[in-house]
Amino acid sequence: MVVRDELLLVFDLTSTLLRAGLGVTDLIRGPLIELPTRVGRMAGKSGTRVEDYLVGAQLAAAEAVTAAGGARNFDIIDPCRVDQRSGFEVTDWNALEAVFRYAMHTSLQLQRPPLAHPAVLSLPSSCPQSTVDALHRLLFERLLLPQLLVSTRPFFASGAAGALSCLVVDVGYRGEGTEVSVVHDNQELPGPSGLRLPHLDEGVCDDYCALKLLEAHPDIPQQLLAAAGRGEGAELAPGELANALRRIVGELKVRDLIGLESPLVAGLSASANGGAVPGVDGLEGEDGSFDVAKAIVDGKVNDIVKGAGSNKGKGKEGGQDDAAATEDDGEFVTVANPFAPAQPAPAPPPAAPVGPNSELDLPAADPASASAPAPAPAPHTTLRVGPARHRYLEPLFLPSLVAALAPGASPAAAQLGMHEYARFAGEGAKAVLGEAGVAEAVGVALSAVEDAEVRAAVGEAVVVVSSGRIASNRALGPALVALLSPFRSDLAAGYDAEGQPLTRPMRYLRAPEYFANFKDRAGEWMVYLGACVMGKLLLGDSQSKLFMTKQDYANHGPSFYRQLDPGQS
Repeated sequence: MVVRDELLLVFDLTSTLLRAGLGVTDLIRGPLIELPTRVGRMAGKSGTRVEDYLVGAQLAAAEAVTAAGGARNFDIIDPCRVDQRSGFEVTDWNALEAVFRYAMHTSLQLQRPPLAHPAVLSLPSSCPQSTVDALHRLLFERLLLPQLLVSTRPFFASGAAGALSCLVVDVGYRGEGTEVSVVHDNQELPGPSGLRLPHLDEGVCDDYCALKLLEAHPDIPQQLLAAAGRGEGAELAPGELANALRRIVGELKVRDLIGLESPLVAGLSASANGGAVPGVDGLEGEDGSFDVAKAIVDGKVNDIVKGAGSNKGKGKEGGQDDAAATEDDGEFVTVANPFAPAQPAPAPPPAAPVGPNSELDLPAADPASASAPAPAPAPHTTLRVGPARHRYLEPLFLPSLVAALAPGASPAAAQLGMHEYARFAGEGAKAVLGEAGVAEAVGVALSAVEDAEVRAAVGEAVVVVSSGRIASNRALGPALVALLSPFRSDLAAGYDAEGQPLTRPMRYLRAPEYFANFKDRAGEWMVYLGACVMGKLLLGDSQSKLFMTKQDYANHGPSFYRQLDPGQS
């Protein structure tokens, strides 16, 4: 069967989100929808029918009614979750079917029946084979798809980066943890892969950054109350301060205003935008690689540090201005106050009638109004945030810092009231958290590769992806690469004149620059990009036959895919 690229369905499933898109053309677009897997089950319903669930906009509307004082007539269901030990699992197959159906028929609004749409599905590396079998059953029997290519997120991430062999770090969203995988010759190696850091993810970094912002700016609660118009002596309800700070951190991530400037992670410094460092040429290539070893050999370490300092707070690549930067040379930026009432948008001027015989009479520009400064924002509608935001990534490298979020750890932590971190307090915190950060976990996965040649090939590149926005932070990859050199000492390609081992530089790979639609969100969309590329190459290719058809499923059962892909056996 010849696959028409414009009919290809692409799904990227995690425990918190389903990214989906329709059609893969020469200019690959990002996902058309990002649908939370969280759904609502209507009260009094058994949950055995798809109609029993509220998905996407349906759930949002029901929650809005409840927030306005209406009766709550639904329960929240998470059909997928990540177990701290075993990894990804599906807890409610009916709810997951409702999510897929909503994505296909409501969000994407398929104009053809499902039998016309071959599909690609990416899954977390920790998804067990029994769950993969059940997903084939769901997509073939219930959703009636004709062809299906299913593989893991590391497989698609390496394909998007153009790497046959690499290490893949998949940083999950809140509660998902972090997984480290090894890919060699486009196959995920089952032995070294599957290393999980269950307590380190984007949610932990969000909360840690919120704590650091509160410690650096203790007046934030008063500014929130003032923006909300609450009287003197009012206090924030439990959870309000934590949620407000999480929203501030979310804005900082969206605007790419978080780097890595840590007094705890020795020797690392990155600009607020994580972009190219002035005066240091040739360190970052078109593929996004950052050659740390080359910087050391060329004696450009000082240039990197100085350039990072001079680049703080400047606009994004392409000369975009950061309208929120203040007069303090970028050390402080301005963000919206989450408690400030929404400002009405200014009304557009009335449009002059334009017809075939009419003339467009534009008023003359007023020189005085053109040179007038923009009006100052209303009081308490914005907040000034300082360089404490650049400590966002610290927990990924130093897991013991998560204990600082326990309510009893400090007065600021007590204000936040994040009681879910109380279990990390006390003497047993290190035993629960472990002492290995992301860099150590990657080193352990690399050392677990027994074959020296395979280990050398894998150790030449690292790819960082995520469920949320954290992997789009441009400081994370270079910082990780810089910390991995001690774990690559056995990969020496010779010795220099002083007897020091010469190791091939490790590359930090991102999505290639020619995928313009993925430039700003490459870390979180990289798996989706790889699914588009691999689907275009492999689906319908009778020579490779790495996909299943509905006929294969009918003849051989849902586990037939294991005979197609050696990496799944």
